[in-house]
Amino acid sequence: MLPYLTEQDAAELDKLILDALSWRERLQLIFPRYIWHELSQPHIELWEWIDAIEPDTTPDPFIAIWPRGRGKSTHAEIAAVDLGGRNRRLYCMYVCGTQDQADKHVATITNMMESKDVTAKWPHMGEPKVGKNGSRSWNRSIVTTANGFTVEAVGLNKAVRGQKIDWARPDLIIFDDIDERHDTDNAVKKKREIITTSILPAGAPNCAVLFCQNLIHDGSIAHELSQIPGNIGAADYLTNRIVSGPHKAVEELDYTLEADGDKIHWHITSGVSNWKGFGLDVCEAEMNRVGPNSFDVESQHNIDADSPNALLSSEIFDATRITECPDLSVIVIGVDPAGGAGQCGIVAAGIARINNEWHGYTIDDNSTPYGTQASQWGEAVLWCYYRNKADRIVVEKNFGGDMATNTIRQSKIYETVIDENGEEKDILLVGGANVYITEVSASRGKEVRAQPVAAVFQRGRGHHVGYYPKLEKEWTSWEPGEKSPDRLDAEVWAYTDLGLADTTWWINWGQDDD
Repeated sequence: MLPYLTEQDAAELDKLILDALSWRERLQLIFPRYIWHELSQPHIELWEWIDAIEPDTTPDPFIAIWPRGRGKSTHAEIAAVDLGGRNRRLYCMYVCGTQDQADKHVATITNMMESKDVTAKWPHMGEPKVGKNGSRSWNRSIVTTANGFTVEAVGLNKAVRGQKIDWARPDLIIFDDIDERHDTDNAVKKKREIITTSILPAGAPNCAVLFCQNLIHDGSIAHELSQIPGNIGAADYLTNRIVSGPHKAVEELDYTLEADGDKIHWHITSGVSNWKGFGLDVCEAEMNRVGPNSFDVESQHNIDADSPNALLSSEIFDATRITECPDLSVIVIGVDPAGGAGQCGIVAAGIARINNEWHGYTIDDNSTPYGTQASQWGEAVLWCYYRNKADRIVVEKNFGGDMATNTIRQSKIYETVIDENGEEKDILLVGGANVYITEVSASRGKEVRAQPVAAVFQRGRGHHVGYYPKLEKEWTSWEPGEKSPDRLDAEVWAYTDLGLADTTWWINWGQDDD
């Protein structure tokens, strides 16, 4: 016969059972309404860190540099409730860039603590502490539960030096939504000073610190915390930090702008999603909702600004970009070959006469990734040639002599079809031996050739048909004098071969046209 269990005994037994659960089981049991997708590796790293926190331990700070919409705030809010419910932490300071942001996060935490799933296992979390005068410690900016667990909302404009409640100082500090996209250098400096002179010194000796943010601009608090301590630009505080990321939404992302009748949309052409529940179709929908520039920054952490000494800027590409191409008189494939296994720049471009002026149009970037074998990039050149119905291929011969031309000549591409007998049959589409190839030499240096091509775009006579992020990034980050990148070189060869990049034209650029 089982002994009679008092209500207190039953509560103690429930607590023992709950404490024995793994963090995965706790999330499934207590927070099912807040976990919508299977956890990705960065989530797992965070929860292993959370689960290892004990009352008297001081964990290394955890810096989560994750994309927008991948659960940074949700998991941070759950962490506060989980650590309070398990009595691992007593006092959480939830810090945001503004007081309004912090209040909203604490309101969400309050809703979690009052939810049926949480109160069923941790009843004390849903009950506010009642003071001697009958006041309830449950308001917009601060909540204190029946067991004394406190969560306080703090905006960075609030003075918190020496912050404490009764005898307690914060033993959990969560930073969330600290950076703003348009923060000035002075704004970042002020935030850094508040964090290092007011927020962090307010923590208890065993304080656990969680920082979650995406990289939204160079020089932000998140950016300096994402760097290795001791490096130039790295934060000199929280030096023993664990950095999770920066994790992109999509690795090896490529996308383009496509027209479908009267409508246009951004289409992700390749990439691998890093986050479960967020396939490329979901990422593509995000991109079309917020635009590629915002997606690049908020979800891909592409925060590098255009180089001030670059020949072209993002603004120029955006100003000259088109979605539909006119009929082209000539189409060429520019090739900047790889030496053996490497990256081969492969760019298709053509010309059309508009209002008595010749304009250039980039219509494809089929450049290969690093590590591609010669036979593979040779086939990639032919596919670009075939797909764009090109007239000729222009190849740089400086690197490797005749190697590049010979690689293309020996390459062939096929289409597999089913014959009348139901058997697969390879049909030759293009043989490299039969294409017209022009060899060019960078005798004057690539910098001299790149400048006239840049002038074509600056004059509004060069256009990208769609969006080529990797190619455009090379233009906006490369500075003359550095080794020129492969995609840029391939586009330069194409525009030069088309007669658009006349050196005399570049020297006289800015003068009135005849």
